[in-house]
Amino acid sequence: MRIGHLEHNVVYRRFAKQMRKEQVAIKKTDDVTKYIAIFREENPIGVVGFQKISETHFRLKTAFVIFGMRGKGIYSQLWDARMQEVLSQKPKTLSAYCTTKSLPKYLKEGFEVVSSNKNQITYVKKSIT
Repeated sequence: MRIGHLEHNVVYRRFAKQMRKEQVAIKKTDDVTKYIAIFREENPIGVVGFQKISETHFRLKTAFVIFGMRGKGIYSQLWDARMQEVLSQKPKTLSAYCTTKSLPKYLKEGFEVVSSNKNQITYVKKSIT
C-alpha cells in the first residue's frame, strides 16, 4: 500500500455514495479541499481531506475507509499523513466537523467539543502551541 494525493473529482466518483450513507459530507465540486489517499494496487481504499481556512487555521475534513478495509489501521495511517502535512504549515488552530464514528479519535487527539447539532455532527477545535 502507498499513500499519496488524490484530486477531488476522483474522491467524489469513488467514495461519494458510500460517504453520504455515513453522514460524511462531500460536495460534487470543491476546489479548496486537499485529499490524501491510501492505495492498494493503485485503487484508493481510504481518504482524508483538509482545508486551509486562514493562514493559521486548518479544517480536517472528509475521512472515509471502504468497508472491507476497516479495522486494519488504514485510518490511523491516513490521520498521521494528514497531520504531518497540515502541521508542516504551522497552524495555530485545527477544527473539524465529526460524525459519531470519527469523534472518539478527535477527542483522543486533544480536540475539544465546541458544539453539536441534531444530526449528531459535532464541531471540535484544537489549539496548537
